[in-house]
Amino acid sequence: MANYDSTVNDTKASYDPGWNDPPKLTYNPQQTTPNRPRNFLNKRVAFPLSGGTSTPGQTPPVNLPPLPASSTPPVQNMIITNPKEDIDIDSDSALEEVKDILISFLDSSQELGSKAASIKKRIENMENMWTSGKLNKQVQVQMKDLAYALKEDNPNKADEIHKALMVDHVSAVSTWMPGIKQLIYHCIACSELLAIDKE
Repeated sequence: MANYDSTVNDTKASYDPGWNDPPKLTYNPQQTTPNRPRNFLNKRVAFPLSGGTSTPGQTPPVNLPPLPASSTPPVQNMIITNPKEDIDIDSDSALEEVKDILISFLDSSQELGSKAASIKKRIENMENMWTSGKLNKQVQVQMKDLAYALKEDNPNKADEIHKALMVDHVSAVSTWMPGIKQLIYHCIACSELLAIDKE
């Protein structure tokens, strides 16, 4: 209550409102304009009692232009192809390249210690899913790009590919991607340490 000021003329407390305080609304019923007509939207419309000139069966003539002939083919004849699924990749050679890069990177990182065995199991899990056909071509291409980004010492690009895989193909990569993430973050940490040492 340190910010509480009370004065004789002002009956309200002047203090900074908290994050969950409701907004202060000023309502004065005298400010309504009586000259403006109200919209009675909940009133019923009277049924016409007189016979009138039009009968219920007749409708007034409407001059609408004719509908143009459809030039688009029907939906059932359209074949939608996904360009990302039409990727040509030699799955076995790509797997060997990715596995060799990841294992060599893992073997050269002695700082991982006890995590290395867990990461190696996750790489083997990726290999099993790859050989059994559970990973589509797009995941295979992105894993190849990720491995080459690690090989070229570009951990930020590898991290972006990792995030894209986790968002787009989480059901396919969620069991083994944490091991790859450990390798990427280890590479990022090493590059940051090298940058600090250079300064």
